[in-house]
Amino acid sequence: MEELLISDIESQNSIQYIQQKDEFDYLKSLISSVDKGKCVGILLHGPPGTGKTLLAISLAQNFNSSYYIIDGSPDLDRRDIEGNWELIKGATKFNYGPLTLAIKDANKRGISFVIINEINAIRENEQISLNSLLSEYHINLISKAFEKHELSSKSKLIIIGTMNKGVAGINKLQEAFEDRFIISPEINYPLKNKEIDIAIKMSGCKEKIAEIVVDAARQIRKQAIQDFSITKIFSTRLIINFCMLISKMPPKFLKNNIENVILNKLGNTPEEKKSIAMILDGKMFESKLKEELINKAGVPLVWEDAIDNCSVDQIILKTKSCFDNYIKTWGRGNTIKKNGNIMWKPLQWMWNKNRLILQEYIKLTELLRFPVIYKQETGKDHIYNEVLTLNYIRWLYQQKIEELTNFMAKIFPVI
Repeated sequence: MEELLISDIESQNSIQYIQQKDEFDYLKSLISSVDKGKCVGILLHGPPGTGKTLLAISLAQNFNSSYYIIDGSPDLDRRDIEGNWELIKGATKFNYGPLTLAIKDANKRGISFVIINEINAIRENEQISLNSLLSEYHINLISKAFEKHELSSKSKLIIIGTMNKGVAGINKLQEAFEDRFIISPEINYPLKNKEIDIAIKMSGCKEKIAEIVVDAARQIRKQAIQDFSITKIFSTRLIINFCMLISKMPPKFLKNNIENVILNKLGNTPEEKKSIAMILDGKMFESKLKEELINKAGVPLVWEDAIDNCSVDQIILKTKSCFDNYIKTWGRGNTIKKNGNIMWKPLQWMWNKNRLILQEYIKLTELLRFPVIYKQETGKDHIYNEVLTLNYIRWLYQQKIEELTNFMAKIFPVI
């Protein structure tokens, strides 16, 4: 069995669950109304990636409680969740399991949570410990001469199970076991506007990016749920992860992220990948995202697919090395202004000391069509005798300082 994750609220710095309607408030009220001295079970069910585990964790954090996460599987043994003996250097030591530790924490702090993911994957024999805890508020450790651990009359223990109903290969819960859970809320995919809001808040992406990704995800999800042409579902969790990655990584890796996060994760066969790719192409998914990720100046984007990523990486690496040397010599105070924009000094220094490298790097601004605007405004070309001109770099600095800084700091980072 995988190592049980034991988490304590004081050490957490995680993102809180964003409720769709009033499910968080409802469960919070229910937990508050539970009498002391009792153990109560809550069974959250719904499709994958809808935030069931995050909802459970957020509830525990709201009550300033420790919580223990158990990943349910057919390999889970009763001793794994109650406790077991370990042989260390010829001596034996008993390690208390998450159920026992949760009872101890509840008796000490007044409340504790146990979160069991995929609870319907647990074998029937291993449900015995949970049965006695949910109905009689105690467990007997079979590995330690049936040592009894009981919830005190001043404490309460909340067991939250999560499950995806109807998933192939997962056992149905015993009726007697399932009946011991007081409620079973369904956590489903949110409405479109709510899903966009969740993506923005939890990934930190721009609103337009969230709109583009959610729109495509919901179409792919429809194919999976209604048409059954795709096996896996584009979940809210996957939306958040994808938005976070493309917002933090350089835009040149957008195609890689689409392939690795969406196509490879959702497509089990070449036919499924082709279906997903056709949906994305139909929505101009990649081009719309490129427009938002790269174009900060409000001009049309031209992405040259002919540019080799390896060549771009080499250009960035060489340019960054030069700027690192400049900063090491002259300091960051002589590189970046207080408002965050780049100074002219390092550009002038690069022109004098590393001209070819600077010209090669600034030429990448062709991807943002700045040379087109430059020619419209000045009547000049940014290239003269097959090399990039200093006048073009000056124009970028004087007319597009914020865009130039963003280009050098985020799009193709060298400072």
